[in-house]
Amino acid sequence: MAKKRPSKPIKSVERVKDIQDYLKYRNYRNYVLFTVGVTTGYRAGDLVSLRVRDIKEALRRKEFEIFEGKKKNSKNIRERNRRPRIVEIRPKLSAILKDYIQDKKDYEYVFQSRKGTNHHIGVQAVSNMLKEAGEYFGLQDISAHSMRKTYAYKIYLESENNIVVVKEMLGHSSIEETKLYIGLDREMYHQYSKSLDDFLR
Repeated sequence: MAKKRPSKPIKSVERVKDIQDYLKYRNYRNYVLFTVGVTTGYRAGDLVSLRVRDIKEALRRKEFEIFEGKKKNSKNIRERNRRPRIVEIRPKLSAILKDYIQDKKDYEYVFQSRKGTNHHIGVQAVSNMLKEAGEYFGLQDISAHSMRKTYAYKIYLESENNIVVVKEMLGHSSIEETKLYIGLDREMYHQYSKSLDDFLR
């Protein structure tokens, strides 16, 4: 069985905008989910479980506060090592969310599945729709997790490669975890390996 390749960030701002446009015209729910994902860095699993009342509260406070964490299996019982991570809601995202939820009821899931208001879209469905969008624009290894990685990579560039800032904004426990997460070790390895070509005629 082939090893699953890790998802990649979308490194180009133009490609992020292309994917937004692509999703917007195909399925508005997916467009909104993508915009929230790349501007907050929350995991898809945490975003899909949001209800309208959660969004209203976040808009009132002008920030999300989501208890996030990776799911862990222990004797078939899912546990969560969760901690809150607060993320500012920027004005453009605020306007998108206000417009999107205006006709929805507080108890409804924000990102509903085709089954209706009592069911939210699954993470695998998010991965499928992003993979399709990514492939349309020639991008490989794009999945639901690419939203969080895109957020992280953008912060890395904007902070002038300050890995500590990225670590804090992602809520990671160590710098090594963050470096691995956004693929810096592999990127640096490739860059320095390329420099060895200078030795050859």
